[in-house]
Amino acid sequence: MKKRYIEVSIVSLVCLVLVFLIFNWTIRAVIHNRSEVIVPKIEGKSLQDAMDTISVLGLGVIKEGEEFSAKLPPGTVLRQTPNAGMTVRQGKIIRIMLSRGSDLVFVPDVVGQTTKVAELIIRKNQLVYNVSDQVYSLRYEKNKIISQKPDANSVADKNVPVDVLVSLGEPPEGMILMPDFVGKDINEFKSWSEKNKITYQIKEEEYESAAVNVIVGQEPASDTVVTYTTVVLVTVSKGSKAALTTASQPAGEVFHYEVPQGAKEQKVQVMLIDSTGEHQIFSSIQLPGSKIDIPIMKKGRAKLRMFINNILVEEKEL
Repeated sequence: MKKRYIEVSIVSLVCLVLVFLIFNWTIRAVIHNRSEVIVPKIEGKSLQDAMDTISVLGLGVIKEGEEFSAKLPPGTVLRQTPNAGMTVRQGKIIRIMLSRGSDLVFVPDVVGQTTKVAELIIRKNQLVYNVSDQVYSLRYEKNKIISQKPDANSVADKNVPVDVLVSLGEPPEGMILMPDFVGKDINEFKSWSEKNKITYQIKEEEYESAAVNVIVGQEPASDTVVTYTTVVLVTVSKGSKAALTTASQPAGEVFHYEVPQGAKEQKVQVMLIDSTGEHQIFSSIQLPGSKIDIPIMKKGRAKLRMFINNILVEEKEL
């Protein structure tokens, strides 16, 4: 009897060990079969926006707590772990700390809204609606918002005025407004210029993301009043350009960037946003930990956006 009890105990122990090994092997197989993804930047986003961004990549979110912050409004992601740019497997949990805020609120996006709707939205967000000016516009119908200050999705103190520029609709006869030709064929611009007797100059540049003869920039900006004395300058793409080279370039700022650590090579892209628009200034496959120096030639206020494998991981004001 005692011998049989020992045999049953040994068999049971062996079965338990086998079950544990099979379970452990299964879990490891599932984990290692998951795809690797780049952790996106969710700091500064609302909790809902952060969850939407994370869930698309197959990652999870756990709130670790809340802290007071004078920089971010309540419900905004204050910190995240792992940091943006890190390589993780799908299923990884991103731990976040939320802001409890102070007296800061998000500025809503009211561009394109009617004046009545814009005023309701702004007041609902505990801000003050203020019409700074009214102008004629080809892009926006009468009584719609053309632009706003502060910018949408920025943060501001409660009861701060949001200045809006309101459209008066299409201009009266005899007034010529500059249309928005960016993204359109140069021949369309030439036809408009000849019809309205407008003098123009054309500058050709290489652009990776625009086809030949497509307009990538214009001066003056759309909805600006032009006359026969105005000289319009348009920049036209003459085809794709190679990734950043070591060719000589005009002196300017240099942006230093270190590629986040990971298990494999990453596609790194850097976009420059300034007064002339958004342009790609760097695109290359880089090894983890690589250090990159990128010359910056900007016009006016500017910022950089860094993407790894097409995922935004960092923004930097210049």
